[in-house]
Amino acid sequence: MARNGFFTGLDIGTSSVKVLVAEYVEGEMNVIGVSNVKSSGVKDGIIVNIDVAANAIKTAIAQAEEKAGIRIDKVNVALPANQLQMEPTQGMIPVTTDSQEITDVDVQNVVKSALTKSMTPEREVISFIPEEFVVDGFHGIKDPRGMMGIRLEMRGMLYTGPRTILYNLRKTVERAGVQVENVVISSLALTRSVLNEGEKEFGAIVIDLGGGQTTFAVMRGQELKDAKVYQEGGDYITKDISKVLTTSQSIAENLKFNYGIAYPQEATEKEKFMVEVIGESSPVEVTERYLSEVISARLRQIFARVRQELERTRALDLPGGIVLVGGVAVLPGITELAQEVFGVNTKLYVPNQIGIRNPAFAQVISIVEYVGNLDEVEMIAQAAVNGEATLRQKPVEIPMDLPRVRPSVQPVQREVVPETSSEPVEDRSFVPYSEEVEQDEPKAKITDRIRGLFGSMFE
Repeated sequence: MARNGFFTGLDIGTSSVKVLVAEYVEGEMNVIGVSNVKSSGVKDGIIVNIDVAANAIKTAIAQAEEKAGIRIDKVNVALPANQLQMEPTQGMIPVTTDSQEITDVDVQNVVKSALTKSMTPEREVISFIPEEFVVDGFHGIKDPRGMMGIRLEMRGMLYTGPRTILYNLRKTVERAGVQVENVVISSLALTRSVLNEGEKEFGAIVIDLGGGQTTFAVMRGQELKDAKVYQEGGDYITKDISKVLTTSQSIAENLKFNYGIAYPQEATEKEKFMVEVIGESSPVEVTERYLSEVISARLRQIFARVRQELERTRALDLPGGIVLVGGVAVLPGITELAQEVFGVNTKLYVPNQIGIRNPAFAQVISIVEYVGNLDEVEMIAQAAVNGEATLRQKPVEIPMDLPRVRPSVQPVQREVVPETSSEPVEDRSFVPYSEEVEQDEPKAKITDRIRGLFGSMFE
């Protein structure tokens, strides 16, 4: 069950920076503030300019504070799956207390013993997920605290990433004026959030179509099995449109989300629109079908590369099929195109939180859900990874008349100034296409013209 309290998620993308503040009350997540601003200083999902990226994060945090009416001082930040490595590991310690009762200290120590695994200097431990504890040879224990034993063993999954990416991520967030509460692996959080219990158990694939990169993650047996990143995303589609039609990047971006269709079979030659073309004195007429062919060509290239890796690991045999998320996933016909390329059942995931029913927000929502649903054992394990000493003490009786404390946030009074934007980044060479929150808002319909619902997010 989720912990009660306030949690803030930060998603630093190539095209946009998103911040979400939510409160958990009796297991229910209530979104109280969200922001979406243009990203800067980020290329292909990786921070390349700390000061510029920090300024974008500051803006996003300020907007989320204004909407939520609170001050944010700690955030849980998403870490992209670039060069992510996963490997099983285990640890073992003797139980040294006189009573031989296993405590938080023992759990933390057995996690630390598992973290002693040697690794190259350029890598760093991001997270450790306990899978099973063994007490004196008895297996299958999820929480050994309170049990009696002489020897405590543990098995789990160790996640490591490039030290440079982690350092730059933390420094950028701190430069923005907030502290990093947790670094959360984006693919791990996303698969836990968007897949149902059956898909998590029997296996499914989540493909996140972002602006600067495309990420796929495979979950089976309730565990993240694989995650890879390809440095092509929605911004590449925009650049293709710009080059093919000889028009500006901003016009190409608007064309993509206002007229774009991912599956040419659903487009028509009858639907036409005028485009300002460089070197022409008057706008040029372009058909919906022609634009769709440009968009589809790049998406097919991206999907083909993802498919090669999924076929290599036999992940396409998993019964859960594919779930699409991310900003590019709002394009009409995206599921039909993906299903044709991959040859498996494909569906679009749309968050059900009022006011942010957009696949582009799936990542930042998943970060908040992930940290909000960490159990005590997982929190102890993460504290051991972070080098913190979090020991469970006897509960302290707190007088009921004391004022309520909001962790990580403080009240602040500001005028709400909503702003959203998302724009493409710097140009790359063209690859030929042969290759806010309202309580009673009615549930949005997912139609072929889904752009009408979400298009304003990208203007």
